[in-house]
Amino acid sequence: MKKLYYRPQKISSWSLVFLAIVSIAVVVAVRSMPARWPAIDRWASSAMSVPDLEERMLDASVRAEDAFDAIHCRRVVLGHKMLDLHDPADTGMLGPSMSLVTSLPGHLDAKQTSVNPNFAAVALRLLIDAGVRPGDRIAIGCTGSFPALNIAVYSAAESLGCRPVIISSAASSQFGANSPDLMWPDMEKMLFEEGIIPFRSEMVSRGGFQDRAAGMSDETREILEASIHRSGLPLMDSKDDQDAIERRMLLYSEAVEDETYAVYINVGGGDASVGGTLGNDTLGEGVIRPVSAYSPGRLLGATQVGMAKSPDGEPSPNDCVAARFLASGVPVINMINAVKLAKQYGLPVMPTEITPAGEGGVYAIADMRRIFAVIGIVFITLMTLLVVRPPQKLVDAAKKRGWFGDDAKSQPQWMV
Repeated sequence: MKKLYYRPQKISSWSLVFLAIVSIAVVVAVRSMPARWPAIDRWASSAMSVPDLEERMLDASVRAEDAFDAIHCRRVVLGHKMLDLHDPADTGMLGPSMSLVTSLPGHLDAKQTSVNPNFAAVALRLLIDAGVRPGDRIAIGCTGSFPALNIAVYSAAESLGCRPVIISSAASSQFGANSPDLMWPDMEKMLFEEGIIPFRSEMVSRGGFQDRAAGMSDETREILEASIHRSGLPLMDSKDDQDAIERRMLLYSEAVEDETYAVYINVGGGDASVGGTLGNDTLGEGVIRPVSAYSPGRLLGATQVGMAKSPDGEPSPNDCVAARFLASGVPVINMINAVKLAKQYGLPVMPTEITPAGEGGVYAIADMRRIFAVIGIVFITLMTLLVVRPPQKLVDAAKKRGWFGDDAKSQPQWMV
């Protein structure tokens, strides 16, 4: 039996040089294009039924910036030490590394990155992506761990014209609102009284383990309750996780009567709100949409991430307020992983200077560079196919014009 041997065909060096030049030209052209095209942004805003979206995002960021300044001034008045090691930008939004009301370790890179007023624009973009429009009812659950992101969400809700129902908790992880004399209930009250934010929580829980500071000392619980008392808001007391979840869902339900929520927003890692750190790891950041009953995953037997009940009808280990909203068909916005969100929306990570409102890739409503990048990839692919395997008609036309030599080596060959 005869053996068959295959010889790889050659492409001329000039063809390879041509492909390299085309590829470099496409990359340079895409990178040099502006990220923001005003006309395209206006068209995209109108398509989202929010014609003044860019103005609303900027308004939210300016409001967040004012809130940060107010809290910074309050820290100065209280005589808080703001260490360059923890807060190199001197924002005044980061709490101490440890205090009596610190519930869990915190990631300093995430806390530093979150102190950016333009996260209010990110929150507004996420609301739009989740289908929220002006006048919609939204539910918010937040802790003291990320006061800057709390402010961003409040500011976005106001700029978009939403009507929120808020439940917050007092405890905080490291570098959050964990100063005993300036916790999140204190911040929220101060910002409301100064007219910077127009919303307040309906109720405040202690937070921490089981949403009631379980495992913390009596002194810590007293400090948490003192902060809630100073805020003038009612304490949401609970016996355990399930009781905390039920109380929150009841309050959300009673606050809107016959209306429905457009989205649930979680900020931080509250046990009852999102199931703590494990729940955040399960859900991820950004917009999480309910799984349709007719989706491929559901038809194959997969369950909704963070489902509220197990198959036998008992509460799931992942049961939380976010899971209950998803189970009822309401999308969830999870404001966590600040570093990842910052990279996704073009914001700086761990900035060493204060970032002013209005800066960042988040304001590019329709980033045309992505579209042109796809077009460029398609163009390079077509040019490669043209060089490697040119159409016979094109080859015949080139031969007639004398573009190739007479010898066999000069003739175009298809790659095998």
